[in-house]
Amino acid sequence: LSSTIRNLMNIFRKFVTQDVASRAYKERQIKLEGTKQELTILFTDIKGFTYMTETLGNDIIKLLNLHYDKAIRHIQEKDGIVGSIIGDALLAVFGTIEGAKTSRSLKAIESAYLIQEVAATVRQLMTQKRNEIVAERGSLTPEEERVFKAVLIEVGVGIDGGEVFYGNIGSYVRMTNTVIGDNVNSASRLEGLTRIYKVPVIVSEYVKNEVELESGEYFFLELDRVQVKGKTEGKRIFWPVQRKTMESALASKIAIFSKALEDYYAGRWTDAEQGFKASDLDLATVFLERISGVQPPQHWNGIWTMTSK
Repeated sequence: LSSTIRNLMNIFRKFVTQDVASRAYKERQIKLEGTKQELTILFTDIKGFTYMTETLGNDIIKLLNLHYDKAIRHIQEKDGIVGSIIGDALLAVFGTIEGAKTSRSLKAIESAYLIQEVAATVRQLMTQKRNEIVAERGSLTPEEERVFKAVLIEVGVGIDGGEVFYGNIGSYVRMTNTVIGDNVNSASRLEGLTRIYKVPVIVSEYVKNEVELESGEYFFLELDRVQVKGKTEGKRIFWPVQRKTMESALASKIAIFSKALEDYYAGRWTDAEQGFKASDLDLATVFLERISGVQPPQHWNGIWTMTSK
């Protein structure tokens, strides 16, 4: 009997979060309830997913599982809980596991870059396979080239944190474990901004401040002050860069960009334009498209309003 229970629990843990499974085992029931907690939320999404599904058909499931298998393992290694998976999007929370509530934002950032490594490994495997085919046959057909392009997974990650409601909702015949709060929506919006600013990970000021209290491992490059659609206030957003990977050339570019950003905030757009050009960072093109040949709007406050989510 104990062997059967263990097997059932192992299966159960694959469909619900770890804390829900453990609580169900101890209490022999699952309640519809939730609590307000301070958590860190990670949201990741695969870029160009529509093209992937149109090109790969049913094989998209194989590709997703190849990516998710290792990505989810990394999240769990960092004490994260996978809250939901909806197609190409994954939401994880950090700080719910007893005994692992500290360093939750740092662990979320570490998970974000491990997820990026998983995607890079998938791209490497697919490129290797393509090269083998080319070496054997000389070239790929146009359709095969489309498939190859579709399997080159790229992901964006957004991370925010703060007070949220975490618990079980639904009915006693069908329920789900979920996290609810403005910071959850914010993490999703931050992920969306990775496409605009051309960086792999974007975090909120909350996450930056929490990590800086615990570790000097990351340098947080301020990217912008943005007011996303549906919000009335602007927020500072950051790209966490691991200090040990910052070569002198990148550090120099970052310093030039940061000075240009100060000029941009202050409304000195002519100086800012020169600085952004000199920085030679991909994300600088975002600002050059905004300010080239124009002056700041009247009552400029340094906050850029996004017109789409």
